Amino acid sequence: MGRHGRCRMTPRPYQLVGRDFLAARTRALLADQMRVGKTPQAIMAADQLGAERVLVLCPAGAVYQWQAQWAEWSHARDPAEILGKEPPSPHFYGVLIASYNRGVIHRKALTAPPRWDVLIADEAHYAKSPTAQRTKLVYGMPGVGWNATCIWALTGTPSPNHAGELWPMLRAFGVVKCTYDDFVHHFCWYDEREGRIYGNKKQHLAELRALLAPITLRRTLAEVAPDMPRIAYDLFAVEPQKGVDLRSDNPEDVDTEDRIAVALAKTVPLAQEICDRLTEKDYAQTVVFGFHVDPLKRLTELLAAHGIAACRITGETPMGKRENIKAAFKAGVCQVLVAQIVAAGTANDFSAAQHGYFLELDYVPDNNAQAAHRLVNMQTQLPVTFDVLTWPGTKDDAVQRTLLRKVRSAVFKS
Repeated sequence: MGRHGRCRMTPRPYQLVGRDFLAARTRALLADQMRVGKTPQAIMAADQLGAERVLVLCPAGAVYQWQAQWAEWSHARDPAEILGKEPPSPHFYGVLIASYNRGVIHRKALTAPPRWDVLIADEAHYAKSPTAQRTKLVYGMPGVGWNATCIWALTGTPSPNHAGELWPMLRAFGVVKCTYDDFVHHFCWYDEREGRIYGNKKQHLAELRALLAPITLRRTLAEVAPDMPRIAYDLFAVEPQKGVDLRSDNPEDVDTEDRIAVALAKTVPLAQEICDRLTEKDYAQTVVFGFHVDPLKRLTELLAAHGIAACRITGETPMGKRENIKAAFKAGVCQVLVAQIVAAGTANDFSAAQHGYFLELDYVPDNNAQAAHRLVNMQTQLPVTFDVLTWPGTKDDAVQRTLLRKVRSAVFKS
């Protein structure tokens, strides 16, 4: 195996603890809060084991980030390779990084001998549904996990919606032997009529934590970096546009077309606000997160009309272009990054800015928190602030306040 020199990064003490935790287990969940640095810990653990065949499965937007991180944190191997359209060679040795979708396509080649020394499932909550192909790829039989000596799952949100999302991992790790249905009925509230899970049974949470404890390590930013300021969230009021509002103030019952219409109407005052703030030099760069694509496209157009250098990342943005945009933002060439919460909310570093906006919040609180933490920098520990756009007195205002309250709660509990 080739060598490219010593690791260029200096790990923090808690990262060495995480490294040792993973290296000591063939099945493990590293559930550190976002921005604590799960990737370096997994890389150092693989090196500590002397792993010769390592497979990383991750969201498509994270493959280049993993490749760069491996070059920075590993001290004992050739550069990591990214799995492309062609299947990997059966004689491959080294580090192979694949998106979950690409992994599904090449499942046959990835599950063939020889065994992987280490399988790293990054953002492991992507493999939470028992019927999803990516879940079968990681945990199913025959899946990649069955062809790996070590499986390390990395995610700051192991079960974003309910405890049932932990079952595929716990079953594959040998922690539980029951069926999915039995697990869900024991740990979750299940509506038989509607056929959906709508929460966890609090009386069984202690039992669930006991199941997770032997395989799980979780630290928060507050624990590992107590001096780092928390993210501050504020409501930013804009004047309502007459005739445009949600028809319901219940986040569980909001029409998608209404949400898009409201977000589109907010783009005009937000573009003006950003223009004014940049002109006054209140900040040099900012990030705008939103949920729907059309409002983000419109905002980018409005910013361009103001003469502002804005870039956009959504689920439609090709991987190569995403990397160019991230590099431009990091270099300060791009003043405003307009990004879709889910598409850009993980495995990205937008800490060139310490300020951001939410044009609209995702209805999953952890998704908003994940996105916001893209601006956190563990090295500089500079404070980060976000403004959440709202129209006072409207149904949208009630929804945004409810969602923001949940975001703050999610961050506090994490």
